[in-house]
Amino acid sequence: MRRVKMNAKDLRVIKTKQSLQKAIIELLRDKPLEKITVSDLCRQSGITRKTFYIHYENVPKYFEEFIELLLVDLEQAMQKSSNYITEKNYQLEPKMIHLFEHVYNHKDFYQFIFSSNSNIAYYKLFFERIKAFVKSSMQSKELLDEPTEFIDSFLANAILGVIMEWYNEGFQKSIDEMNNILLKLLKIKALK
Repeated sequence: MRRVKMNAKDLRVIKTKQSLQKAIIELLRDKPLEKITVSDLCRQSGITRKTFYIHYENVPKYFEEFIELLLVDLEQAMQKSSNYITEKNYQLEPKMIHLFEHVYNHKDFYQFIFSSNSNIAYYKLFFERIKAFVKSSMQSKELLDEPTEFIDSFLANAILGVIMEWYNEGFQKSIDEMNNILLKLLKIKALK
């Protein structure tokens, strides 16, 4: 069956995607992805199976798309900070960091990712995307003569560790407080 590409600007599409996102997160709190059926997802989201099948093949395919959208949004949030340094020659300041804003806007999903019910493979997807971003940022700014996989992994895990600790504390600290913490930990300074 040929899948129809959704028009991202159509209000019906926006509402359907929001309903599906909310539903998948709610369902993942109670059962693993492998046990979630299309019927479960449709019932929880309030959409019809027909609507679901017009756009998606199955629940895992939908979840892959959902994860990819979050990863792209995460990458864009990290890129905004990088752009301040490279394009405007600024020293990175807390208000320029958009990573925690992204996490807070999607905290329901991150609560799932960091929960004991989550599959480590989901965490690894985010780790790999952050690691790739760290690696490309370090190379483009020549922060180190030869960035290694160990340094990239260390920095990616440091970022995820800070996010995980924020999760463990119930997202009590503000986004600005988290930005300050990350800056202090990584001691980021722009190259002049």
